[in-house]
Amino acid sequence: MRLLASLSLWALVLSVQAADWTLLTTSTDLKKVTYWYVDNSSVVSHSKLIKAQLRTAWSQMQFGPDNTGYLSTTYISYVDCNKRLLAYTANTYFSDFESTSEPVHQEPELPLTELNFAPPRAGTPGEMRINYLCKSYDGASNNSI
Repeated sequence: MRLLASLSLWALVLSVQAADWTLLTTSTDLKKVTYWYVDNSSVVSHSKLIKAQLRTAWSQMQFGPDNTGYLSTTYISYVDCNKRLLAYTANTYFSDFESTSEPVHQEPELPLTELNFAPPRAGTPGEMRINYLCKSYDGASNNSI
């Protein structure tokens, strides 16, 4: 009976944490396509910042400095909509495209005071993320960081 209750609780936790990935854009390089996603269920706001879980995936294996292969990464992004600045932290690298395998490498989440906020170049996926998340700002106002 305990096992059944434990499994039911675990299923509830997983359903609450289920990601809602939306594809924002893809690269135009047909030899190595890059896909950029946002998890709509993760978008929260506080004051002028928006925090969201993002994912980047590639059609071909990427390799880190230690030659570890990965096909996708998830990371936390902070967006300052007024200043149109982005910062990233907590990168997690996966060997599969969907970011569901065991991580092959993880970087810790840094505090906001240690993040490097920077403007994205015009027309880049970074700018598209800002546009998407800042447009969603009103919808995220019920959630807070």
